[in-house]
Amino acid sequence: MKQTTFTKKIAASLGVILFLTSAGIAGSGALPNRTAAAAAKSSSAFLLFEQRVKQPSSLSLAQGTLVNRIDEMTPGEANIAVLHLENGLKAYLPTAAKRMNTPAIQKDIKSIYTKGMPMVLARTKVKQLQTRIVLQDLSAMDYKLEAGGGRFYPVMEYKSFKAFKPYLTKDLQAYFELMAAGSEQPSAVDGTLLIDWYKVADRALEYETFLQTYPTSNRAAAVKEAFGVAKKYVFYGSPNTPLFDNKTQMISEEAAIAYENTLSEAGPEQIEASPLLTQLNDFLVLLEKNGDKKTQAVRDYLKSLQVPGTP
Repeated sequence: MKQTTFTKKIAASLGVILFLTSAGIAGSGALPNRTAAAAAKSSSAFLLFEQRVKQPSSLSLAQGTLVNRIDEMTPGEANIAVLHLENGLKAYLPTAAKRMNTPAIQKDIKSIYTKGMPMVLARTKVKQLQTRIVLQDLSAMDYKLEAGGGRFYPVMEYKSFKAFKPYLTKDLQAYFELMAAGSEQPSAVDGTLLIDWYKVADRALEYETFLQTYPTSNRAAAVKEAFGVAKKYVFYGSPNTPLFDNKTQMISEEAAIAYENTLSEAGPEQIEASPLLTQLNDFLVLLEKNGDKKTQAVRDYLKSLQVPGTP
């Protein structure tokens, strides 16, 4: 049986809310406020990056500037620059998806695509010039090609942010590790869980640990949003992978075993320190009293958890 060891690590995973304003970025306790006097002394590398990151047409140049010249920036500038790059790429993502989502481009990609194909490789194989242009632009920005629901779309390639790790504060290092893990192994796609129940609980715990460790992080709100989604998977599953069978209302046997082992491995001290594990423990105790079935008492308990996005 698969086992998961819970430690206070921070490394897990996607769909998050980002701050898209300078005020949101400067508002972190981990980053210094930039006064007018400080801005006047900004490094040339930072000023060039800031000029480029504000324009979607030069996002790839901004990324190149950061990769090549981040060591010329002050620690505060480096942190702000990386957050600005994430914001810029996140803000452009709907436009990137729209550019790719035309019948001709979708058909062209489908004719050459194999599972897991990198965007840069797809660009070399497609037949139409317009498809190559779009894929070239998006691969230069370090978006990743994904497939789901019968279509192809770009997603954030958070793995590329690991190059900036030595220049970031501890909370942002942890944040980008979480986002990279979620990008490389999404929890769910098109309503179907892609990770097992052990990892479902593990990923939610990792988000919770981040929030306990870095409550004032600039990205605490983003991780809190991701934690809400992960917690929903823990206690409800997903539309196509529900925690309870829709007909019998019995809990998934695999999930029950995974959750029991999760709590056993964690032990009393860690359970007490984690609101999530405490709730999961109470949940399993209640289920045992109700024959592992989703009775009204179980429904009432789930409702009391106030998990975002649930009835």
